[in-house]
Amino acid sequence: MGKLFAGEKEKLIAVCISGIDEYTQNGYIDTLTKLVDPFGYKLLFFTTFSSTCMSDAFLDGERNIFSLINYKLLDGLVIFAGTIKDSAVGQKIVTSARAAGVFVISVDHPMEGCYNILFDYRTAMEKLVRHVVEEQNLCRIEYMGGIPDSPVSKERLEIFCAVMEENGRYVDPSQIHYGYFWSEPTKKAMDEILRRPRQEIPDAIICANDAMALVVCQKLRDAGLSVPEDVAVTGFDGIKEASYHAPKLTTAVMEAEVIGKQIFDIFAKLFEYGKAKTTYLLPFTMIFSESSGCYQTREDAARSAIVQELYTKIDENHYMTNRMVMMMAELSACNTVADVRDNLKAFIPNMLALKSWLCIIDGYLKDCPKVEDILNGPEGGGYTKRVNCMLRRDGWQYEENIVFLREEILPDLKKDLLLCGKILIVPLHILEKTIGYFAVSYAPGKIEFHQMQNFVNTLSCELAAVKVRLEQRTMVEKFKNQSIHDALTGILNRRGFFERLRESYGQSMKSGGKFALISIDMDGLKYINDTFGHGEGDVAIRFTANALTKVCGREFFCARTGGDEFMAAGMVEEECANTFENRLQKEFDEYNIAHPYRVGFSMGMIYAVVVHNLPATEFIRMADERMYIQKKEHRQREGYRGR
Repeated sequence: MGKLFAGEKEKLIAVCISGIDEYTQNGYIDTLTKLVDPFGYKLLFFTTFSSTCMSDAFLDGERNIFSLINYKLLDGLVIFAGTIKDSAVGQKIVTSARAAGVFVISVDHPMEGCYNILFDYRTAMEKLVRHVVEEQNLCRIEYMGGIPDSPVSKERLEIFCAVMEENGRYVDPSQIHYGYFWSEPTKKAMDEILRRPRQEIPDAIICANDAMALVVCQKLRDAGLSVPEDVAVTGFDGIKEASYHAPKLTTAVMEAEVIGKQIFDIFAKLFEYGKAKTTYLLPFTMIFSESSGCYQTREDAARSAIVQELYTKIDENHYMTNRMVMMMAELSACNTVADVRDNLKAFIPNMLALKSWLCIIDGYLKDCPKVEDILNGPEGGGYTKRVNCMLRRDGWQYEENIVFLREEILPDLKKDLLLCGKILIVPLHILEKTIGYFAVSYAPGKIEFHQMQNFVNTLSCELAAVKVRLEQRTMVEKFKNQSIHDALTGILNRRGFFERLRESYGQSMKSGGKFALISIDMDGLKYINDTFGHGEGDVAIRFTANALTKVCGREFFCARTGGDEFMAAGMVEEECANTFENRLQKEFDEYNIAHPYRVGFSMGMIYAVVVHNLPATEFIRMADERMYIQKKEHRQREGYRGR
């Protein structure tokens, strides 16, 4: 119950797969999308671009995309567990899916409670070794292994040794090398081999994967040795680069189409009968080719097509790189969230998807974020309960700021899946800090994963940069506001008053209108502090500021310029200026009735047309003189309690 397509013929299957920047994983996604339509299933891909060479923090940010899955919506789930390097993450996905009653198929890694599709690595590796030992009858054969303690590496090495010994070839430790499944260690291992005298160079090198085999071929070629004439080489896995290579590589390939057909065959049985076999072992396709001495003819026409394809991809990647540089420049100039949205509309179509969704965690981007949110924001964290679809694209139509619940995954998910059938979701993050996710309707051949990775990484960085700029602006404005406002009363301080005065005084000089400047000193503050304490003195100061603000209204601006000193100024009508003192006195009278002490004020005002080149300081001096005259008069009154 609660499935997205409950009671309907459609089924929703989630696919969890990492490392989609690699050719093999590309092939899995493309094949599933090509094979699924006859079954009527809808596919929701939760994917990452991560690889094992990334930092732990980066991988945490990538793999957090799997926490977005709402298992209550699913009918089935496929996990390419071998691509998800953290076994705990894979186990959590399977456990959550099983708890929700979802059928789970695990590919290339056996997991309890799943229907497991396994690859027959042992038989394929055995065939490769036998091909070199028994069919090519080569004598000096050495092995380039992967990570020494890896189960996969150990198994392939065991098979190599077993076949060699079965054919009477004792394997000495000096014949075994480790390239750790990637290029740099393989180069170092080959350097050791090539330091030997020519007669001790092996006749063949069997590699535990294609990536190492390609490096071995290159190092042999650099040393003036030919493949396979001098040294035969074999790989394993069937990566795309192997088909581009000259000579073509002997290897073993797990056909994506074989996997895809098996996946949908299992789901068809499960959805119809509720049961299927628990384990399936799939064979590799063997490719015995030029690098081991087979099929010596060169397919020039095919290689010409490959070269053309590579140049096309280079051009496409060059174009995409330029577009990403432009996007960085455009977003760097954005000062508001609306600017970001508008600029992104020019770059999202580069993904060539009919539909796309840019989803940001709740509150990530705000033009004026709260300072407390900036200072107390989460250090890391995942997806928020509410998500904002900042931009939703359908063809050339855009919708903005669609707020929805995280458990919905995307707004109108059911409707869009019925229309496009396959949606791919990738994470947006900076290291372990989540920003959101980007989703596209997926069709084979429309999206190049390396280009998408470039786009997503650039987008993540720029959204993070925009967030920082918006927060910096808020903090700068806060600090600026604090620097020009009085901490006790909240009105302008002396610095803020003079900044505002320069602008207003200059406008008055240009317009020829009358300008009012008022100097005010509190009466009785020292008596209040000495008799009732400084806390009550602060109350009196805040009252004076509030009363002054009320009387000033919109016409004047006011400030606390000293301990008990205040000023006000503005271009005002004559009536407003003439009634200012009486209106202020009324506020003080009402306050004094309710308090056991009397607060008074002395005031001086200058109200005149600003004479050209007359400095504002002269206005202030004249207002102060009048204020001091009034203060002197107040001191002569009976019962005066002043400073």
